[in-house]
Amino acid sequence: MKKATDKPGRMITRTIEQVENRRIPKAERERLKRVAALPDDQIDTSDIPEVKDRAGWVRVHEHPEHPLHRVLSRLLSIRLPEPDIALAQRLAESKGLPYQTYIKSLLHEALEHERVLAERK
Repeated sequence: MKKATDKPGRMITRTIEQVENRRIPKAERERLKRVAALPDDQIDTSDIPEVKDRAGWVRVHEHPEHPLHRVLSRLLSIRLPEPDIALAQRLAESKGLPYQTYIKSLLHEALEHERVLAERK
């Protein structure tokens, strides 16, 4: 990503990680808060050209190659037997994973397996 500087003709190149991890000065944070509080009808967009052709556009969460791609998740509460949780914690630790992530991956694999079996019938 490139950003214009005060000097004409000079550009600074930054990686996405540098932009995402940069520290935002207090004055800029305050300005962003004020802009975010504005109603949409009070934001001047006259200098932005109108986009008519949106062919090929996809939402970020729908494009698996995008670095911000995430599958939408929902919070779920489930009761599991203590011995199963303890076993999952030990196995997850041996794999270097958080145990809830490990359980989620096991559930996903089992569901995919069942889906494949159901499709064969």
